[in-house]
Amino acid sequence: MGAGSSAVPAVDGGMSWGMLLHLGTNMWEEGAADWGGFPRSLEEERRTYPEKQKLTEFGTLPCVNRNYLRAERDVWSAETELMRAEGLNAVVIDIGEALAYPSHPELAVAGSWSPDDMRAELRRLRGMGLEPIPKLNFSTCHDAWLKEYHCMVSTPKYYEVVADVIRDVCEVFDTPRYFHIGYDEEMWIAQKPRNLVIMRQHDLWWHDLLFTVKEVERHGVRAACWSDAYWTGRDEFKKRMPKSVLQCNWYYRSDFSEKKLVWNEKFEKEGGWGEGVHGAITFLELEKAGYDQLPSPGNFWGEPSAEAVVRFCRENLDPSRLKGFLMTTWARTTRLEMKKVTDGIREFAAVKRRYYA
Repeated sequence: MGAGSSAVPAVDGGMSWGMLLHLGTNMWEEGAADWGGFPRSLEEERRTYPEKQKLTEFGTLPCVNRNYLRAERDVWSAETELMRAEGLNAVVIDIGEALAYPSHPELAVAGSWSPDDMRAELRRLRGMGLEPIPKLNFSTCHDAWLKEYHCMVSTPKYYEVVADVIRDVCEVFDTPRYFHIGYDEEMWIAQKPRNLVIMRQHDLWWHDLLFTVKEVERHGVRAACWSDAYWTGRDEFKKRMPKSVLQCNWYYRSDFSEKKLVWNEKFEKEGGWGEGVHGAITFLELEKAGYDQLPSPGNFWGEPSAEAVVRFCRENLDPSRLKGFLMTTWARTTRLEMKKVTDGIREFAAVKRRYYA
């Protein structure tokens, strides 16, 4: 079956209006869940789910997160039903530990979905008019779902596992149109609080990203990735990032003032947290460089990001390269965090109706 053959046709001339929803959540590792934002703290999780007290302990390795699947099926169903009711047409599914991979059953946790369970859910989503797009984050900042293989990054065994799980997902998802591979925030500043820091840089980072892209494309699927590597290395990015990779530049703020649309060479050289510095201008930079884009706003900071990003990109990007938008909330699929998601769905859908009626 060819690429995209199982996808429900998208509205608006093929544009995707997608929400990033999290079935798996083992992407932040030990310590990262207690930083005060989303995900919620371990202590709050224990109070809310006392029956899972033992399962909320960290695993034996420092690169292993919770040992059970946190996503709640009724919450997942309610969120996707709301997406349909609000007129959205795609769901990017952050899978992680949520799937019992046929090639690597050791990656499963208590409650992981079987391939048949996942296929049944994909049929339900497609029947609702929601195109399911898989996401596995292979950034070392967000790959605790790989368990011990996170500690084997860039080894022959690691490459074998990456290729295997990509093949499993492409088969279960019946050759999706896109496959999001993550690759964001692989830098020291994002991992500083952790007990174990693993990061690639320079040629090794590019080698592994291109390996991952090749494995996705081997199955007739288009890779998508986060674009924040551009913020601190635009020349290298333009030289080495294939045009075949759909770019998801994320910007969770609403400021598109003139000062945000000027490239800061000093910051690029020195590095740091770049969203507030280069998040806005990168939409224009990627446009000039000829990349297809799936711009990604979010309600993480509580700003009207969706409104600002959609309006700016609609006015400044070539429609032929603007493939849609991807809304993020970074809230887990639990009753504890559901309001963040439902607020994001409604905000995003209202913007869609305003600018793409």
